[in-house]
Amino acid sequence: MAGKRLRVMIVGAGSGGLRLAQGLKSDNIAFDVFERDYSPTDRLQGYRLSINTGGASALRNCLPAGLFEKLVANSPKPSRAMTFLDHRLNHLLEIDLPAYKRKGTDSELPVSRVALRRILLEGLDPFIHFGKKFLAFEDAPEGGVTARFQDGSARPATC
Repeated sequence: MAGKRLRVMIVGAGSGGLRLAQGLKSDNIAFDVFERDYSPTDRLQGYRLSINTGGASALRNCLPAGLFEKLVANSPKPSRAMTFLDHRLNHLLEIDLPAYKRKGTDSELPVSRVALRRILLEGLDPFIHFGKKFLAFEDAPEGGVTARFQDGSARPATC
């Protein structure tokens, strides 16, 4: 592999793979992301998740400032109350919740999985390859590895 530059292959465009891709892009490291789905909206991504303070700090340090700000802006404000209704929608109980104030950008961030994926995909179009179901990797004769995909294609990890 002497003289060849390493190119990182990321299998899976979930939140972890896309966060890694954003970090590599920020550090000018060559990469490609291979995703089995045929588009970012092929399937439901689930409802919502909460990114804890450590995760929020890691995202702030890894994402371009504009994307992190977009993530914070897409994070909903917590509920002020919880209401319980019966099967006929009659009011049974309401509980007021304590006020929650976000403590800067390192606070816990509740976010929709769809919004998180959409934000993490921003700026990565040239590097993401949809419709690539990973099968296996093998040692390449010239060094490094080659990834094999269900559609019969293969990709070496060097530029």
